[in-house]
Amino acid sequence: MNAPLDARQRAMLAEMGVRVWSPQTTTEPAASPAEVQKTPEVVLSPAPEIKRAPTVVLSPAPEVKKAAEGVLSPLPEGLAQMDWAGLQTAAAQCQACGLCQGRHHSLFASGSVTPGAHTDWLIVGDAPTDAEDQTGEAFVGEEGVLLDAMLQAMGLSRRAAVATKASLVITSAVKCRPPENRNPTAEEIKQCSVYLQRQIALLQPKVILALGRLAAQALLHDSLGEAALQPLGKLRGQVHQAHGRPVVVSYHPAYLLRSPSDKAKAWADLILAMQQVHPTPA
Repeated sequence: MNAPLDARQRAMLAEMGVRVWSPQTTTEPAASPAEVQKTPEVVLSPAPEIKRAPTVVLSPAPEVKKAAEGVLSPLPEGLAQMDWAGLQTAAAQCQACGLCQGRHHSLFASGSVTPGAHTDWLIVGDAPTDAEDQTGEAFVGEEGVLLDAMLQAMGLSRRAAVATKASLVITSAVKCRPPENRNPTAEEIKQCSVYLQRQIALLQPKVILALGRLAAQALLHDSLGEAALQPLGKLRGQVHQAHGRPVVVSYHPAYLLRSPSDKAKAWADLILAMQQVHPTPA
């Protein structure tokens, strides 16, 4: 036999519109819905914020000017002749595509730049994320921690306080964050490629390491054409050429965090890139 319902239970069922059969012998009046004390609503507090690894901005970006919504301007004149400082300012104030309207920082470059001297390494990422847009530095958070570990294994560091035998500059194929972290369009990549080409001309890197599919496409489109749109897995494992410099393609650290089984392939790519900086004697 089912246990009898008390007055509170009957009132709650009545409030929900559930009819309850009662024996004729029951004389205890049911409490009205207004007399029933509601169960207190439980409010869950948000999870504590996870602290990410601290990031270091090696060179402050110039003040970024935002374009009025819908108002764009052509690329600045004379980009092909600009020095490093002028190019950085131009990128920070660029209004050649709609991405400028939502940016906080133009993700220009970080690392050790020596005017007039060849750079050993140029690492190119895809496009800024929200976190990178806020800090003005590429590869932050967990993916930045992984990249730093990869660099350390190669005897490199992007931290100014760590002395290494090789110079390193990190940039991105697209300088401004696409909204909601979507992929940049072909036109947006094309506009930013002018800045990337000038960076390569000024740095003259011994090797360019393209980390990510979009970075590979931006670098290799001029030399490979539509073949640059191949999956990244078909572009890695070989040495390409872009603007007269060797290019090695590998996985983005964010991808490796999702697919750690491919870290061995990424390490093989890094070895191939290191051979371009320090060729093995014949």
